[in-house]
Amino acid sequence: MNTEELLERLEAAEEGELKELKLWLFKESIRLRDEKHDLEMEKRDFLNERENTREENRRYEEHLSVRGRQLRREEELIEQKHEVIKRGFEELDRDRQALIARENSVRAQEAQLRDRISRSYDLESAEVNDVLFRGADNILLIKKRYKDLMKMFHPDCLGGDTEMVKALNRTYDRLIKECDAYGKRRRA
Repeated sequence: MNTEELLERLEAAEEGELKELKLWLFKESIRLRDEKHDLEMEKRDFLNERENTREENRRYEEHLSVRGRQLRREEELIEQKHEVIKRGFEELDRDRQALIARENSVRAQEAQLRDRISRSYDLESAEVNDVLFRGADNILLIKKRYKDLMKMFHPDCLGGDTEMVKALNRTYDRLIKECDAYGKRRRA
C-alpha cells in the first residue's frame, strides 16, 4: 500500500475500519520500532565484534612480529653456535694432524735411537769380553765382574739397557763354558 491509497482509504472508511486501520498502524509502528531497535542492537554488536576482531588481529600480528624476531635471534644463535662448533672441529683437526705429525716424528726419532743403540751394542762377544771382562781369568772373577756389570746395566737401573744385558749374558755364558774343571779359563 502506498501513501495515497492509504489516504483515500482513510477518507472512505467507516469508523470500524478506521479503528482497525489505527490498530494496524499502531502494531506496524511497534513492529518497525522493534525491528529498528533490533537492527541497532545488531549494528552495535557487529561494530563491537569488528572492533574485537581488529584488536585480535593487531595482537596476533604483534605476536607474530615478536615471534619472528625471536626466531631470527634463535637462528642467529644457532648459526653462531654452528660456527663455534665448526671452528672447534677445525682446531681439533689441526691439533690431531699436529699430534700425528709429532707422533710420527717421535717414532722416527725412537727408531733412529734404537738403531744407534743397537749398532752401538751390537758388539761381538769378543769385544765385550775384552773390554768388560778384562783380567777375569777364573770363574770367581768372572762371576763377580758379571754381578757388578749387571748392577750397572740392568734395565731397572737408571742407565740400564736391555740389549747390553743380553750381550753380557751371552758373553758370561760363553766365558763360563770356557772355564775348566778347576775354574781356570782356558785360552783358545
